[in-house]
Amino acid sequence: MPARRARTPTPPRPGSGVDLTSARPTPQPALPHERDEQVGMTGGVPSQRVQQGARDLKHGLQDTSRATEADTAYKKLKR
Repeated sequence: MPARRARTPTPPRPGSGVDLTSARPTPQPALPHERDEQVGMTGGVPSQRVQQGARDLKHGLQDTSRATEADTAYKKLKR
C-alpha cells in the first residue's frame, strides 16, 4: 500500500472571517445582519439613500408607500 501524504491546509479566502489553518479557537463568524451593522461597512462613504431619507424626515415628508394597504389586501386574498 502506498504511503499517504499529509494534506496541505487550504488558506482561508480573503474576507471569509474564518481561519481554517489555525488550531486555536476563533469567535463565530458574524451573521449577515451583524456584518451589515458594522461601522466600516461603507468604507467611510455615507450612503446617498440614507442621507436623502434623513433630509426628507427633517423636512417633514412621510412614507407614502402602500405597504399597509397591500399587506391587508394580501391577507384577505390568502384566506
